Amino acid sequence: MDISKLAIGGVAIIPLVAGLVEFSKRLNIQGNALLIEAFFLGAIFAAVAGAISLDLIPLLAVPWIQVVFIALAGGVAGAATTGLYDLAKGLVSRQ
Repeated sequence: MDISKLAIGGVAIIPLVAGLVEFSKRLNIQGNALLIEAFFLGAIFAAVAGAISLDLIPLLAVPWIQVVFIALAGGVAGAATTGLYDLAKGLVSRQ
């Protein structure tokens, strides 16, 4: 499997895992728990992507799996907006 195809429903796995781990950091999860989370999320997401590409998952389930990954990406994007707000607020208050 080509690593450039590690996407589900058009959602790239690597930034999705990074966003979910960053979300956990904001919940004050620290240390090895973040490493374990990143490893298992990456492994599970890659396994799902591989199973879809090898036609191991029934075709009826694939659109639903894609919807879940798109929803996760939307959640990460929503959480990222709080970081952007904090950044902009800090820049404005410095002036």
